[in-house]
Amino acid sequence: MDPAGDGGPPTAVAHGPGQPAGSTAEPGRPRHTDGFAVATFISGIVPAVPLTVILGPVALIRINRTKARGRSLAITGLVLAGLWTIAAALGGAVLLTRHHQPARPAALPRVFSLRTGQCLDSGPNGISGVTVLSCGQPHDAEVFGTFQLAGHRYPGAAAVLQQADQGCAARLSGYLNPQLSSSSLTESYVYPDAGAWAAGERTVVCTVRSASGQLTGSVRTAPG
Repeated sequence: MDPAGDGGPPTAVAHGPGQPAGSTAEPGRPRHTDGFAVATFISGIVPAVPLTVILGPVALIRINRTKARGRSLAITGLVLAGLWTIAAALGGAVLLTRHHQPARPAALPRVFSLRTGQCLDSGPNGISGVTVLSCGQPHDAEVFGTFQLAGHRYPGAAAVLQQADQGCAARLSGYLNPQLSSSSLTESYVYPDAGAWAAGERTVVCTVRSASGQLTGSVRTAPG
């Protein structure tokens, strides 16, 4: 019923709690995207990790307060910054490993692979170019023994030389034919230098040579 008595429509509307009588609700305003969130996302892509680490938390605090959009952008930017940090750490570790990796040694001379009883010629470049041949042919030397030096750290040239000399001298008498005159023979040996030692070589090769000219036939004692 019209309270004014003029038969017109009522001027008051029904209302619920929180909305004053006679008012109408404003249409919801669209939420904007937080600028700090956008900056966090962009800095995470670039990458500008220090900037992302600063902008990201600020963006999340602002979004919680203002209810603006952009939370996913800020979080994505922070995740990207974390991935860039991990990638940089892995790259640095690889570079550090390569920097400290020892240089690959050159190929070791073939002489270290010789075996007891083999006869050989020394090539024009010395021990690096030995040629194994039948002991029945004229040859420069015969291998009468090989043995391994002990130790992990290189003991120095003098110590290696001493061990090689003693080890070869101890093996010569058991190999040499006693009917041969030792005065016509000379003993020599090959041992690893610092470079070969670093490459893992520990072999000493003991050889016997003629004091003049080449050897013909083996100087080894007859079996039995």
